[in-house]
Amino acid sequence: MKLVGKYSAASALRWLLGFFNVFVMIGAVAAGVLLVASMIIGVDWMDALRDGATDPDGNYELTGRLTLLGAFLACGFTWWIINRLRRILLSVNQGDAFEFANVKRLQAVGFGLLGIQLTALMLSIVAPQAIGQSASDYDFDLGSWLGILVVFILAEVFRQGSAMRDEQLTTV
Repeated sequence: MKLVGKYSAASALRWLLGFFNVFVMIGAVAAGVLLVASMIIGVDWMDALRDGATDPDGNYELTGRLTLLGAFLACGFTWWIINRLRRILLSVNQGDAFEFANVKRLQAVGFGLLGIQLTALMLSIVAPQAIGQSASDYDFDLGSWLGILVVFILAEVFRQGSAMRDEQLTTV
């Protein structure tokens, strides 16, 4: 199997990401609908999750809505990242990996990953409280944060590659 072009590994990966993206979009729509429904009818439907609540007088309505907001944001950021990766793979398939648009796409992926990490921090605080448990500790994963840094560094490498490609195209 070839790496770029029609029927390549990059093409198959792009298709697989598109397939996965459908389910991420369904999750984002479901979380968004539940968030809007919680604004209209409240979060009484979450009462069954709070049977063993340690704090029966907690502010479950706010934490429940924040949990739904976190789920919506996590799905939205994931959708954003997958779409940017698919566009990068499309340009790679067309033989133009070092175009300037890929620099912006990689930066967008980095910001999306940053958003997911911040959403995970928020969810580690509010999600347990939404079901009546005490807040859990946020697991600071150094690998995830270094991965985000690597994506931003890779975007700068692509910026240099784009400049070199443009310079090569103008050279006779």
